[in-house]
Parts: sequence; structure tokens; C-alpha cells
Amino acid sequence: MSIYRLVNDPKTYDWGSLELIPGLLRTDSNGQPQAEIWFGTHASDPSEIADPIGGNLRERIGELPYLVKLLAAAKPLSIQAHPSKQRAVEQFAAGNPSYQDDNHKPELIVAVSEFRALCGFRNLAEIEADLALLADKDDQFKPWQTAFFAGGLAKATEFCFGVDAATINALVQAASVLGALRAELIAEIFKHNGADAGLLVSVLMNLVVLRPGEALFLPAGNIHSYLSGLGVEVMAASDNVLRGGLTRKPLDREELMEVLTFEPLSDPIVKTRLLAEGLVEYPVTTDDFRVYQVTPDSGKLLVDIELHGTGILICVAGEIVLSNSLGEMEKLGPGEAAFIRTAKYFSITGSGTGYLAMG
Repeated sequence: MSIYRLVNDPKTYDWGSLELIPGLLRTDSNGQPQAEIWFGTHASDPSEIADPIGGNLRERIGELPYLVKLLAAAKPLSIQAHPSKQRAVEQFAAGNPSYQDDNHKPELIVAVSEFRALCGFRNLAEIEADLALLADKDDQFKPWQTAFFAGGLAKATEFCFGVDAATINALVQAASVLGALRAELIAEIFKHNGADAGLLVSVLMNLVVLRPGEALFLPAGNIHSYLSGLGVEVMAASDNVLRGGLTRKPLDREELMEVLTFEPLSDPIVKTRLLAEGLVEYPVTTDDFRVYQVTPDSGKLLVDIELHGTGILICVAGEIVLSNSLGEMEKLGPGEAAFIRTAKYFSITGSGTGYLAMG
């Protein structure tokens, strides 16, 4: 066989949504948060194959260099970044407990619903203006302003990680000077995380609202935190995450500061490339995976596609049929996924929207 239907159980992380994944799958909520469904060969949770033979994808085909997830956030995820390949190799070999393997973890998130995220550092002029407003409002923020002028983004971020609860609470009280959107975000984060230093870091970061089909690419060193919404996430197969706040998981702010890229990210949203009617690529600067949006219908038949490597296709709307030159076929509805081995030609038909990861 060259095409396998994939299934897996949702992960019930506390930041997950009660409704988003059940709504996509058209099932009833079980009253537990459903945060992620993994499709791939990752050793901690490989997908099961829904055929008479059974077993999981890892047992059938070995390891894939990428992992695909449905991700549904109802609360902010941790402020985090991922290391470069070289840093991961060095730190894993040195026994750094924050490293689970020797791989990097670039990732791309494509919005299925409206999707909110903090991604990358803001324009320096915007940060300068907001720190001035805070310093005018409360003298507690003048050292933050001084740190920014003295050492840019690195020193401003370092300051955030050294503050006490009084300064964090002062930010919550002063947030209205930053405008309605920032004030609402700070109130939201405080509601879920209390007096966490990540609140200050969020002021330095871009607030991005993705429409369905829009995407963020997160290479090594990109600071980010997902806030809310449903998306399809594709990443290199790694567990290496350096966290700085907004989580109960272990923090490693010292190592996070080592891996962060302290440069503004002026335009976080990925510029897509139309390859053919109904086939759009999300260009990324990694060799671990490629990601495409597929939108077949009666006027856009994606037949005899020749893309190299293995693939995982997940349907997010309508109905999509995946078939290959060997005569095999899988019909997918929303939230359903299938794997395709290397085949010279394959076709994606039906009427719907899906995301294809290949590597």
C-alpha cells in the first residue's frame, strides 16, 4: 500500500479548546480541552493506520522528518523559541536538560479559523513609543526604557525576565496607555497566567491576527506564542522548545536568550506562491518540509501532481479525495488525514480545502 488513512487521539492540554476540534470533526465535545491531534511518526505519539492490518505509521514506514498537527488554542501558549540545528547538536551532546534531541524545530502554522498569535519582535519605533508611554505613566518602567535605549531588544527582553510581581501588576494597571488591543491582550494573558514576566515580553512582540489560509513561519530564534484559534501546524520532528513564560512547564530563560534572534520582524505573514489553480505553496527556509494549500473543485482538478517525497494531507473543509497512480484512494472529510508514500504521480480531487505537508 502507498496511501494510509491516519487517526490519532486528541491531546488534552489545558490550553486546548472545548469546541474547535469537535466542531471541525462534527462530533460532540467530551467536556475536556482538545489541544492537538498529531499526524506523523513522532516516537511519543505516532499516528495509527486505519486499515485491516492496523499498527502505527512509524512501524510501517520508519521516521519522517516532519510532523503535522491540528492545533486548537483557547488560552495563550508559552512564550518560546526553537534552536538552530547547530545549537541543538551542541547542547544535546553536552547533556543540556532543556534539549530532548539534536534537531532544530522550524514550524509553520496555517489558520483554519481566525488565529491570533504573538510572533517576532515589533518595529523598534513602536516599542520605543510604547515604553515612553509606560514610563510617563509609572516610574517603575523607566529602567525598562533605559535598558532598551542601552541594549536594544536583547536588553529590553532581559529586563522583562528580571522583574518582580509589583512591576508586572503595574503593567496590568497601566495597559490602557498602549491602546485598546494591547490592553485587552494584557488583560487576557493576566487572566490565564497571573503576574507572569511574559506579560512584559508580549509588549515587545507583534500581535498578529491570521485569516483562514494565512500562515506564520517560525524559523530558529523566532520568539512566539499562540493565543487562540484553530490551525494546521507543520514542523520538523523535534521536541526542542525553550520557554520564557506563560506556562507551568519548565522555563530556561538563559538558554532562550542564547537562541533568540533580536531583530524586528516587520511582516510576519508568509507570502504564498500560486503554483496552479487550486495549488498554493507556503515558501519556507527549511529542507525538512514543504506545505501546500489544496482547494480542488469541479473546475480545479489537481491531477497527476508530481511533487517529491512523502506527504500527509489533512482536510479542513468539504471533501477531498487523494489517489495515486497505483489506483489507491482515500476520501477525507474535515479533520481527517492520510499519508502517501513516494509515488510518481498523485491526484487530489473533490470539493474542499486541505493542507499537504511533504518532505
